[in-house]
Amino acid sequence: TKAAVVQLTKTLATEAGPHGIRVNAVAPGWIRTPMTDRHEPAAQQQAEAAMVRHSPLGRVGEAEDIAHAVLHLASDASSFTTGQILRPNGGVAMPW
Repeated sequence: TKAAVVQLTKTLATEAGPHGIRVNAVAPGWIRTPMTDRHEPAAQQQAEAAMVRHSPLGRVGEAEDIAHAVLHLASDASSFTTGQILRPNGGVAMPW
């Protein structure tokens, strides 16, 4: 399904672009949310420690980090951005 969302984003960007519509997607990494907080405390700490070890930024993401990414895409600052997948993940997964 992730590949389908990527392709849908690219296809819609191609079709909607001539009409001045930008289409992008946000694919966040591990983000601390009420859903992730439902894990047992020990499992939560272990998972977050693993994310911190693998993150060049050395921290777990927060909901505000994703909100800022979406705000950027919604702003004029990204007026030349379409068909992209934004991956706010603290650098944990960097596709080369």
